[in-house]
Amino acid sequence: MRCRCLQGRRNRTYERSRMVAAAGSQPMLVLANLTPLRVATFQQRVEVAAAAGFTALGLSLTSYRQILATGLSPREVRAILDGNGVRVAELEVIIGFAADPETGGGAPDTRGGSLADLDEYLAMAELFGARHLQTVGSFRAPIVEPDVIERFAALCDRAADVGLKVALEFIPTTNVPDAATANWIVTEAGRPNGGVCVDVWHHVRGANDLALLRAIDRAHLVSIQLDDGPIDRADPDFRTETLHYRNVPDEGQFDLDAFLAALGGADPAIPVSVEVLSDELAAADPVDAARRLVTGTKAVLARSQPS
Repeated sequence: MRCRCLQGRRNRTYERSRMVAAAGSQPMLVLANLTPLRVATFQQRVEVAAAAGFTALGLSLTSYRQILATGLSPREVRAILDGNGVRVAELEVIIGFAADPETGGGAPDTRGGSLADLDEYLAMAELFGARHLQTVGSFRAPIVEPDVIERFAALCDRAADVGLKVALEFIPTTNVPDAATANWIVTEAGRPNGGVCVDVWHHVRGANDLALLRAIDRAHLVSIQLDDGPIDRADPDFRTETLHYRNVPDEGQFDLDAFLAALGGADPAIPVSVEVLSDELAAADPVDAARRLVTGTKAVLARSQPS
């Protein structure tokens, strides 16, 4: 059973942040869960992120469990966030659209996508006032399943119970490999809280077709993930390069300006999650690393105007 007091607080927090985002000149900046900072504790990560200019964090269920294992209670985690003016905006990730079997079937790829995991994510959404939940397709199925629309719709319906958006991220090595497939699923599901997350890395290393991005209904764009990278692959293996060799925004060779323009430009209502999986960043001074992330991202966004 959901705590109504927390739900009411979650709604008020969401509305306040929405008004701030709409009034500001740039989108909410989210430090993605997988972006490494060389810190020892969750509190240090929050403090470093806030000092650099991030106003939100991404958080995975695995990371949250690890935080609780250090002895912090859920309310203490929330207090650390509130004390630094930072919220958890992004929860990730549900793999394969876990949903109630009666309304859409179970997930064929249950790694990070079980119904129990989803229940925990929804509880996190209520506690932290999260904005959206990331989901991706299956890494084990070569094509989308026959009931993919029903399962995505069912996931959106579960998320809607706690006021949560669902952001479907396409990844070239899943059965939702490109923007066209993600856009089709979201459109056919027809849920107002369902949409697409576009990560520039998976765009460039995948279809790399700006026309596919232009075809995304602006109303379906839930979030954008920014990073950068070399034109020539740093490693021939997709997974290795993805997890170790991304660049800070504006420090690589990707055409981030064209990428954002294809999505309609930077929009204060659409959060930008900075996801830079990088060995170099992980080894850097955390304060300097966080500042580089914010500085580079803001430089890219400053060149982009909503169309």
